[in-house]
Amino acid sequence: MPNNFAGTVNRVGALMALMAGILLTGPLHAAVYVGKWDPTFGPDFPDLGWKGEAKFFVPNTCLSHSGLVFNAESCSNSSMSLLSARVDFYKVSDPTNATFQESIFFNTPSPFVTWVRIDDGMLSGVMGSFNYLVPATLPLAGGPDTSFVLLFEDTIARLGFVSEGHSGLSDTSPPEGSPFITFQLVPEPGSVTILALALAAMTWLSRRPPGFCQRK
Repeated sequence: MPNNFAGTVNRVGALMALMAGILLTGPLHAAVYVGKWDPTFGPDFPDLGWKGEAKFFVPNTCLSHSGLVFNAESCSNSSMSLLSARVDFYKVSDPTNATFQESIFFNTPSPFVTWVRIDDGMLSGVMGSFNYLVPATLPLAGGPDTSFVLLFEDTIARLGFVSEGHSGLSDTSPPEGSPFITFQLVPEPGSVTILALALAAMTWLSRRPPGFCQRK
């Protein structure tokens, strides 16, 4: 095989390594964030824990702002949304007992976002809600006649409930756990794909058989 082809392959390998280094060391600015929390409910359901996780969409163009950024602003044009969420109910006094566990899902995206809080290019708070109720069957959570709505008040996640003749909200200062949301950035799929391809190319080049690029 011509020597210039061998040189080309080596240069491609170096380029792939450079791409991987850039992607690994640089921030992957994405528009999707995941938030997690794990509080107890409060007086209405005193032994109920509700561990949750939700995904939020914020346009990349809003990440350069700081403080409160409203959904109606030009960087968003009302495109901010709550993508999905899962809430896992469990018994605080017996958290591993499957009899007292149930998961409810908010799988229909909601555009009901008033504003988000941005600090140093990262999502740190959300004001919004899923605009529909999800029923629960777990007696510990008031089931089978209770439905829940998931709300976000800046840095705090809350559950509202409606049952026969009764409604209310989870406590913002429960005796156990924390309603405060921990936000994390989710890498953009395109960035992850490029990184995976670069790493795969590097692996292939490092494992090529002896004499692969030499004249026979």
